[in-house]
Amino acid sequence: MVDVRVLVIANPAAGGASRELVWRVVRACRRPVSVRWTTSPGEATSIARGCPADLVVSVGGDGTAREVAAGLATAWRPAPMMVVPGGTANSMYRSLWGRTPWPSALRQALSGLPPRRLDLARLDDRLVLAGASTGFSAQVIHAAKAAGTSYQEAIAALAPDYRPYPGRVVVDGVEVHSGSTLVVNVGGSRYRGGEFKLLPHSALDDGLLDVCVIGGEHGLPEMLARTRHGAHADLPGVRYTRGRTVVLERTDDRPLWFEHDGEVIQPAPGPRRLTVLPGAVEAIGAPVTALAA
Repeated sequence: MVDVRVLVIANPAAGGASRELVWRVVRACRRPVSVRWTTSPGEATSIARGCPADLVVSVGGDGTAREVAAGLATAWRPAPMMVVPGGTANSMYRSLWGRTPWPSALRQALSGLPPRRLDLARLDDRLVLAGASTGFSAQVIHAAKAAGTSYQEAIAALAPDYRPYPGRVVVDGVEVHSGSTLVVNVGGSRYRGGEFKLLPHSALDDGLLDVCVIGGEHGLPEMLARTRHGAHADLPGVRYTRGRTVVLERTDDRPLWFEHDGEVIQPAPGPRRLTVLPGAVEAIGAPVTALAA
């Protein structure tokens, strides 16, 4: 990519997307770069959809990357996406690059590393990039943002009093879980919350959504420890599967706590349905064989 046109889309509301970080990204590109700062939710989608570029660099967290991906997936002239971690969790960056420092990753992207076509998921009128979850995960994200604390602080505050919810999960028309539910995670990114390997077997480009259901019989301390290393998927009471359409719901008619890409959707009664969109956006990441386990 010797003569590529680079567009940087940066979200100043993200936890680590400072002007210093963006300036470092611009200098690392070693070529003319256009920089657009977002001023409101959804603006990154409009910018990515409408600005011509050969490479679009998202500087922010998973929510910013999701907005950029949504714009590129619906653009008339789409370009590959590169993610630079500037958020609180940065799960998507870790899924694409593992532990690789972003300056090295950006150099590889600019040197001609071929992009991969990543799957997205559709949720009503939204597109989902990293993944979605119900239950404890969604409440942690809400609590952290409401209190202005870290995820770890929110986990510590919520865990002692958290109670599982009665839930149901249907994958491709087949009920795979019904009963006490601690958390359900759906998507392509192996990581959520930046540190938790909830979908250890997931691939970003296999045309399927991975689904992990952790039943309410498991204690939170054990599951928090195990999911950091992906050591939970084969336990009794954990269901791990894949499919193209996933329906999540509570069975007691109370509102379901639900989030995707680090954004909590207003709790509401009724099911949530996610449908995979195979190969919907191009993104540059490390070769699969080079990613850390």
